[in-house]
Amino acid sequence: MALDKNSTDPARRYSKTTRWLLFFLGVWVMTVGIALTVHANLGTTPISTVPAAIAAATSLSFGISTILLSLLFVVLQMLILRRRFAPFQLWQFLVAFVFGGLCDLSLAMTAFIQPGNYLSQWLMVLIGMVLVSLGVFTQVLPKILYAPGEGIVVAIAMATRWRFGTVKQCFDWSLVVLAIIISLVFVGHVVGVREGTVFAAFAVGGLVKVYQRIYDAALRRHRHP
Repeated sequence: MALDKNSTDPARRYSKTTRWLLFFLGVWVMTVGIALTVHANLGTTPISTVPAAIAAATSLSFGISTILLSLLFVVLQMLILRRRFAPFQLWQFLVAFVFGGLCDLSLAMTAFIQPGNYLSQWLMVLIGMVLVSLGVFTQVLPKILYAPGEGIVVAIAMATRWRFGTVKQCFDWSLVVLAIIISLVFVGHVVGVREGTVFAAFAVGGLVKVYQRIYDAALRRHRHP
């Protein structure tokens, strides 16, 4: 991807086509990572715990539950940012349906991957975490549009002026707590939350910070070869 050295915004160094490709690539990579953690059966990623709990408590699929939660995230962004909510971000409503559909598709495509022991379960969790965090970073990087789950984190970060990675970690923990409450109340036992979820709550935000540092370092080297 060629860089435009005359641009002052790192995200806008890329062509518009490249930025759109980065965004959709990030969304797809994220859903594949989510699917792997679901199949690992050690607890889903934090952003997926609430859809998992809703799916267990209702007849809705994981993807449909994800769509409903994503639509809620977009509405919350509008309430948090008010006039600062860019009208272009209304496209997130469409992304919500695409993201939910890709979740169900990725789950079906990776259904053949079934770990046979606890060690292989953890290996899948680790791979899933790498993919989820890479997807998060990749879709945020071009600053063109956010998936709803990341858009709400960006909105909170803008309102609080906290670092994105820090807000991401706090937001993930909030989702985990909400998922536990939903599953206990409506299912009678905890669904989608296990040791892998606790690990993911730390790992995703931490890995996003690592990717950001690597990217920033690459930009510095590019500016001063």
